[in-house]
Amino acid sequence: MSVGSSDSDEEFQSYSERTLAIIKPEAYEDTEAIENHIKNHGFSILAKREVRLTPEQAAELYRGHYGRQHFPHLVAQMSSGPIVALVLAARNCIQKWRNLMGPARVAEAQAYWPDSLRACYGRRTKYGDYFNALHGSKEHAEALREIHFFFPNMIVGPLLRHMQINDYIQKHLAPTLGPGLAALARERPAEPILWLAQYLHRNNPNEPEMGPPSHEIRDDYRCHTPVPSEI
Repeated sequence: MSVGSSDSDEEFQSYSERTLAIIKPEAYEDTEAIENHIKNHGFSILAKREVRLTPEQAAELYRGHYGRQHFPHLVAQMSSGPIVALVLAARNCIQKWRNLMGPARVAEAQAYWPDSLRACYGRRTKYGDYFNALHGSKEHAEALREIHFFFPNMIVGPLLRHMQINDYIQKHLAPTLGPGLAALARERPAEPILWLAQYLHRNNPNEPEMGPPSHEIRDDYRCHTPVPSEI
């Protein structure tokens, strides 16, 4: 193993971690300022989507809060106006984003973490501290579910570091692509891209092996009674 690839899986995962961030309706007008704050603190914004949730969608998103006293208020709040969903990436992204947001209770954030985003953009009302401006996933499994809630086709996996790209190419691409390019150079087909695509399809090492067609299976094998096991 090369020196550049000696990091543990845990360290690599923390480097490439992702989380979902939501700018809630009460902070929607401050989206630009919040996004700039996010970027200035070392996060990359990989995806962004503006949407207005229905009460049913909000209830599904926060299904982990079902049965709690604040659940109806939370659903009403999240479906009261447009929101912005962001996929963030950074080292230790989940915890780093939660630290930047500050405590869930706006009163606590303003008293003890005055520089946090919730202290700056959250609102205290007579109904409680439900209007805390921002949301962040609590842990990796929740981040995966919430990211796919807004971005169902997004691949959420480790981001390759620069020093690992060559290792990935040598291990996963070169064994098939190298011979294909060599054959392409020998054949010199009229449509090289189509030819190479067909070659890679025929020689895909991940293609599952197919069993014989059903008509080739002998009847006596299909109806064979196995030898009874001994008691």
